[in-house]
Amino acid sequence: MTSAADPIMDLVGFAHRLRTDGLHVEVTRVATALRALGAFERLDPEDVYWATRLALCARHEDLPTFDAAFAAWFGNGPTTALGPALLPITAESGEPTDAPEDEGEDADIEGTTSRAGFAERLATVPPWTLSDSDRAEVASFVEAFIRAVPLHRTMRRATGGRRIVDVSRTARTMMRYAGEPAHLWYHRRLHARRRLVLLVDVSYSMRAYRALLLRFGYAAVAAAPTATEVFTIGTRLDRITRQLRSTDPQAAMHTLAARHSDWDGGTRLRATITDFSQVWGGHRMVRSANLVIISDGWELGDPAPLVAQVSRLSRLAHRVVWANPMAGEPGFTPSAPALLGSLPYAPLVATPDAAALRSLASLLGCPVCGPRCRRHRELRKWSAPT
Repeated sequence: MTSAADPIMDLVGFAHRLRTDGLHVEVTRVATALRALGAFERLDPEDVYWATRLALCARHEDLPTFDAAFAAWFGNGPTTALGPALLPITAESGEPTDAPEDEGEDADIEGTTSRAGFAERLATVPPWTLSDSDRAEVASFVEAFIRAVPLHRTMRRATGGRRIVDVSRTARTMMRYAGEPAHLWYHRRLHARRRLVLLVDVSYSMRAYRALLLRFGYAAVAAAPTATEVFTIGTRLDRITRQLRSTDPQAAMHTLAARHSDWDGGTRLRATITDFSQVWGGHRMVRSANLVIISDGWELGDPAPLVAQVSRLSRLAHRVVWANPMAGEPGFTPSAPALLGSLPYAPLVATPDAAALRSLASLLGCPVCGPRCRRHRELRKWSAPT
């Protein structure tokens, strides 16, 4: 059964299908298609076809591929997600076709899970085999995390320094000398590594970047095993830190692949981030930590509760960063309502490749990163004005 919020996931999944078939579909074109479909009071099959074709196709050579993908994507039954009484369209005539009878809930698992916005698909995936280049990439991530260590001052003190007078110890010394200031003792605040929390989106729309992001998460845990936590978000919130605490990255990837989780499922960012905020928001894991949300930001429901949770996390954590791999596409501008609403609390950075992820690790370790930091100004170009 489709929900009223399914049109977004339906269109995002169709755009990914077009990218898989070789078409270059930017995120801005998907946003244009959404606005075009929202302009109709009642959608007819021909309206859906022409709105998506004009918005998502950039060249005349793309039309045959688009027609074939459109027929395959919307050709498995009545498509009620994009409008009332909407029937699939054939690629040849553009006319609605008769919908085949339902063959069962599991008749087309791949098509169902790729289009259902809230569908939870618990399964395992083929194991990820790391090549030599993948291992070198993991080593570069670890080096980036080690080179930029984020520190914060703790409440613990140690003897030393010349700025803060240790009043109690100085007073005890004065008592031994009849109240004379014989010696001034000083103490200093100790520093510790700041915790890092990664929330990695593993829904179907993030499938192309999933392996890269999991290698990035493994490197973060390898660089600081006791100060890093990694969660996956999709239709549920899963803590995978223990699986990533392996000395061999290949073994860690095999363990994750064998994990019965919601790989390639739907998107429920509001529910998963709310769960994280309620369960771990008051925990020491989040307080004064660097929190990174890695997702494309397509929330199917009302984005206001999600933005409220991001706002709350920004007050608890030291820094909240929203990393979007798709933001590296040419001409990208934040258009998802959840992303736009979260910009005042979580600056958006583009992480399309390994180089951008290494820059993200450097940003997290930068002690003065802000509007005056020139080193990471390009990464923070989508921050909301202060």
